[in-house]
Amino acid sequence: MLRNPMLRFSDAVLSKQERLSRWGFLGLTTAPLVGAALFNHTGTPPFLRCPFWATTGIPCPGCGLTRSFMAIARGDVTDALRMHLFGPILFLAFTVAAVFIAIELRVGRRLRQTPFRYINERLQNWWWLGAIYLGYYGLRLYSLLHTGEFYINPLERLVTKFS
Repeated sequence: MLRNPMLRFSDAVLSKQERLSRWGFLGLTTAPLVGAALFNHTGTPPFLRCPFWATTGIPCPGCGLTRSFMAIARGDVTDALRMHLFGPILFLAFTVAAVFIAIELRVGRRLRQTPFRYINERLQNWWWLGAIYLGYYGLRLYSLLHTGEFYINPLERLVTKFS
């Protein structure tokens, strides 16, 4: 039998609070994955439209992630990257997290080491990840402005929305 060093469990059984917490995280990680698969067949529901973009006309930093997840669920990685560069990365992270959480719930014990704990131990400061994400957002806005695909006039958007 093959033994994976990543799948070592602690001796302590998960407490009721830990199990409830894991069920919550499992729901949070699987909802976008399941939603992406379902939306490919039914279309994106109107309540998932970005309220920031609908109000201001400016895309938010997360605009395109739903479409990127949907493209990944279809198997179209190129389209997913075009929609949002971080879409495939987050889709993979959600998938891996869901698998490890499900394993912990099934076994009833905490994994001693997961890729997320390993990375968190190695990277003490996460601010640079936020800086990269916001830098990417800035480049997306610049590209949209430069190509003329969108213009910033939030007042016009608000006036026409409420009149």
